[in-house]
Amino acid sequence: MIETYENILQIAVLAGCILVTVIRSVERKSSLWTILTLFYGSWMLGDIYWLACLAFYGMTPQISVVSDLSWYASYIFLYMLLRRASPPDLTSGTKGLPLAGSIFALGMGLFFMHWGEILSNLIYAGLFGLLLYAAITRLQERRAVCLSVGILVFCFLEYGLWLSSCFWKSDTAANPYYWFDLLLTACLPFFLFATHKAVKE
Repeated sequence: MIETYENILQIAVLAGCILVTVIRSVERKSSLWTILTLFYGSWMLGDIYWLACLAFYGMTPQISVVSDLSWYASYIFLYMLLRRASPPDLTSGTKGLPLAGSIFALGMGLFFMHWGEILSNLIYAGLFGLLLYAAITRLQERRAVCLSVGILVFCFLEYGLWLSSCFWKSDTAANPYYWFDLLLTACLPFFLFATHKAVKE
């Protein structure tokens, strides 16, 4: 029941964010706002399918690939947003740290294979490795620093959520999964601010 309420809250937050990004896309004709709209929209489609399964069948999806495909797309749009805000030729790099982020993502992907599908975890590892690498390399780039920090926090919360789901199964407020999910929902509107900063720079 708690998961249902959290999904409803997250969908409501995403719908509000989409409304803002659509208005800004039309008014400012910036591709950054369009890409952010696609990020939010893809994420919301995955949530809607997940919520529909909870509402109609009383359980999480038995075929999670529908949600997974939507979330894969959202991570790709988030990566595209960062690349568009700060092209590779503007990045300053921070020595070995970006590679460490990718290695961490691969290690976590291998770890999660104990609980989930091999292919799905490899895809998530690849996408998060790409996100972490891109975000870390842009931490010193003024135009993309807020976006990079937002992505790093987003990735940390996603990993916290997934780790919690491996070790805690209770449907109570004491389950850290729900706290990480609430924090992730609270993090989503930050990308509005970060994109605004990137457009202004």
